[in-house]
Amino acid sequence: MNRQLLNFVIWVLIVLALMAVFTILQNAGGPPAARPDPQTLAQWLVEQLIAWLPFFFLAGVWIFLMRRGGRTALGTPAAPSDAMLDDPAYWRGRADAARALFERLGDLQSKRQMLEIVRGYAYLAQRTEERRRGPDSPA
Repeated sequence: MNRQLLNFVIWVLIVLALMAVFTILQNAGGPPAARPDPQTLAQWLVEQLIAWLPFFFLAGVWIFLMRRGGRTALGTPAAPSDAMLDDPAYWRGRADAARALFERLGDLQSKRQMLEIVRGYAYLAQRTEERRRGPDSPA
């Protein structure tokens, strides 16, 4: 199953479970209700949907704004696109950012690890350039 579809289904189930829990807690203190007829049940579902509509709207706006800003709904950076991955400038920029962090670090072991990351990004930039030039082009 597609990962995004699976995440969507999980969120829908969580929202439905929350709606059920809140509804049960809201009616917990009252007398036990008789079994509703189908028309009353349909009215109840419509009422619940209308009551939860502002929540769904706000969640949708939040997700839209997070994706528009280059982040996922949880606030983590979005994955780079294929065009970015095939661009040597993208990898050089990552190497420069890692190099700047390398210079700020004080711990020797952390500096060694960051230098390996810088070398890895530089290697990826070189490989991307080679892929762009093609196998027949001179180095």
